[in-house]
Amino acid sequence: MKKYGSFLLAVCLTAALLSGCGREKPTAADSVKAIYDLYILRDFSGVSKLGMTEEEVDDALNAYDGALAETIRSNFSASGLEIEDETIDEICQARIDALAKMKATAAVTSEEGSQAVVTLSTTYFDEVELDTDAAYAAREAADAAGFTDYDEYLDFLMENYTQNLIDGYHAVIPSEDTKDITVECTIIDNTWLPEDMASFGSQLGAVVAGQ
Repeated sequence: MKKYGSFLLAVCLTAALLSGCGREKPTAADSVKAIYDLYILRDFSGVSKLGMTEEEVDDALNAYDGALAETIRSNFSASGLEIEDETIDEICQARIDALAKMKATAAVTSEEGSQAVVTLSTTYFDEVELDTDAAYAAREAADAAGFTDYDEYLDFLMENYTQNLIDGYHAVIPSEDTKDITVECTIIDNTWLPEDMASFGSQLGAVVAGQ
């Protein structure tokens, strides 16, 4: 399956974060970690300190989850396969559960005026390998079943692949080591934020997936 649109949540967050001025200003590392916690762990406590309301958090996550579901559907459609909404929901939830196992730290490595650099270190899992293994095992099982009807073969392949994918996410064990990303931050409306939110979201989605 192709990459997910990892930057989407970060884009959805931007407007909501900018509406939260007037509160005590967290550090640049606090802001980066708060966005990580929301996106990866579904932990809302950090972004609430940035000024996001519960409604804004829900709106951002709902927008991201909807876009993610459509990306999954498009990936299957591009391969000539149809996928049920219920299966998409199961895959999305299994992926959320896998991401929730990750851990991260954030530290300011330099700061001058309204500019700062933060290093985020996170555990990860190999999502490409997970997907490849799920597809390979499904194909092996489908080939071994000896189908003579191609539609039945595809149905069997699809069912096995999606279940393997869900099982793979459930079985995820975070890495023992960490991967780092460097985040350039700036103060916008009295709040430290990544200078390029979309780029940060893409980097974050890639690094937790082991890329």
